[in-house]
Amino acid sequence: MPSKIEDPVNRPFTIPLVDFSKYLHGAPMEQDECIQTIMSGFTTSGFLYLTNSGISVEELDSVFAESKAYFDQPVSEKAKFPNDNPHVNRGYSGMGVEKVSNVFDPNGIDQLRKQEPDVKESLEIGSEPGHYPVKNDVNVWPSSLPGFKEKMSWFYKRCDDLHQDLLEAIALGLGIKKDFFRGIKNGDHVLRLLHYPSVEKSYMEKEGAVRIGSHTDYGTVTLLFQDGTGGLQVQYPDGNFYDVDPVPGAIVINCCDLLQIWTNDVLKSTHHRVRSPTKVPVTPDGKYAPRYSIAFFCHPDHDSTIDIIETCWDPLTNPKKYEPTVPGEWIANRLKISY
Repeated sequence: MPSKIEDPVNRPFTIPLVDFSKYLHGAPMEQDECIQTIMSGFTTSGFLYLTNSGISVEELDSVFAESKAYFDQPVSEKAKFPNDNPHVNRGYSGMGVEKVSNVFDPNGIDQLRKQEPDVKESLEIGSEPGHYPVKNDVNVWPSSLPGFKEKMSWFYKRCDDLHQDLLEAIALGLGIKKDFFRGIKNGDHVLRLLHYPSVEKSYMEKEGAVRIGSHTDYGTVTLLFQDGTGGLQVQYPDGNFYDVDPVPGAIVINCCDLLQIWTNDVLKSTHHRVRSPTKVPVTPDGKYAPRYSIAFFCHPDHDSTIDIIETCWDPLTNPKKYEPTVPGEWIANRLKISY
């Protein structure tokens, strides 16, 4: 269920449950209430649960079925199109290829890579021409899975539409015009399919062994669709991690680095990780169950420049903490660390 923990200075660290239909279809008072609930999550924990998003359970089940079919393919088939260029960020990453972190110095990165690798495989998917501009870098779709391209392209656009509606609500919460973020239109987002395979319980008990290591996300917001297995944890200000348990029918939304920069730290990009949840039964052969999730990483247009929003700084009481940032450069530099 949604978490609410009191921190040492009595500020609630909350992951609220947001009924987004109140913003999409409600009366003005309901819309205002929804916006304030979103802001309460993003100014404390940086997380929220979103229900009634307009994406049905049946639609989501069909996307998860396609994702499972993709990962059920032989590794030799998936590895034909590797994700090996941080400036492109499309394609397949096999087990142990990526080590997610927020460490930037070379010595720290080297130490992380000596730890156990992240126990997962993934497929990164970018935008397709039609709704979005033609790009030099294209998706390579598996020929053995008819309908996979169409399903994922539809879901990419559906997630982008939801992301735009969410940023519109956030803009109103920041006291700026609701169409402020509507300039994000080039489709530089990433749809990521994730598979965490069944793994030995003894392996996950090793020091440094995680499904995904502690990190923040790079863009504006992330939409996370997860199965009922669990394992996602968010870091509390005291340094401890707390479970973000799956809530049936809810999307987990988190604020990301560029939105924190854009708002001068008003909104919080919080560290989180994925571990094998202790509540999941261990199979007779001593393994944790597999986990599937789908993340939609929302990014500003990569060739744009973001500067701190006018309502989020004051030259005397709250000066700017960040220089203007080019999203494409920021994200590519972060990805270089992970691979």
